[in-house]
Amino acid sequence: MKLDWNQIWKDAFRESRLTSDNYYDNEERAKSYDDSENIWIDGRKRAEKLSLDPSWSVLDIGSGPGILTVPLAHRARAVTAVEPSLPMISCLKRHLDEENLSNVEIINSRWEDVSSEEMEAHDLVIASYSLNFEDIREALLKMNRLAKKRVVLYWFAGTANWELIRMDLFSKIHNRKLAPFPKCNVICNLLYDLGLYPDVEVLYGTSFPREYVDYDKALFYLKSTLNIFDGTHDELLHNYVEDHWRRGDGRLFMDDKTTYVKISWMPKNMDLEMKL
Repeated sequence: MKLDWNQIWKDAFRESRLTSDNYYDNEERAKSYDDSENIWIDGRKRAEKLSLDPSWSVLDIGSGPGILTVPLAHRARAVTAVEPSLPMISCLKRHLDEENLSNVEIINSRWEDVSSEEMEAHDLVIASYSLNFEDIREALLKMNRLAKKRVVLYWFAGTANWELIRMDLFSKIHNRKLAPFPKCNVICNLLYDLGLYPDVEVLYGTSFPREYVDYDKALFYLKSTLNIFDGTHDELLHNYVEDHWRRGDGRLFMDDKTTYVKISWMPKNMDLEMKL
């Protein structure tokens, strides 16, 4: 019996979700992400390794504050950033102004709501840790349709740090378990079934350790990750920090042991193949 990888993704996606709301619609969450120096360092490194031709256009899906959009705008002819979160777009606009970049178009939309018929194709299409789509098959096919030369995804091969936190604490707080988010094996198998054969590269040296200047900042991150809006579980969270995070120079550190991967492929004309 052939496995339906899209349905496997859908089932895991639904069982792993905290809420239907966009996590980064919250201004403080968006700012906390944008303030992470390690994320920006990693984004610049990944942008350099993409070896763009200066004549290329890039479509960045789920751009966030511009972790890849900004460095790629320095290297490409034009970048289109698709981002549903207004607080993230506010951060992105600020960075573009600071670096005097005028070759970026911003589309405030979910990727699911973008029409591939109304958008021009781009040389490179990227989705960087932003595959939060219930129908992953349609999301990938749309990327394939809008890519001229390459599609590049960044995703997870193993359990992510934020998932470990949820697995340890979520059931104690909300009296229900969360399933792990679907990983790169589901994406690759789905692409194989579509006749798209990706290159997969494990990203060694990529990690996003978090550093907090005080316990209140760490507590905010934990509460955001666990969908907590009051102080009823502060003691549980405090004990978790003391048991799992390290201290140094008056700060708190959460080391990142997540395994990340880069998935990429040459786009194919799927409509033409279906006709043949």
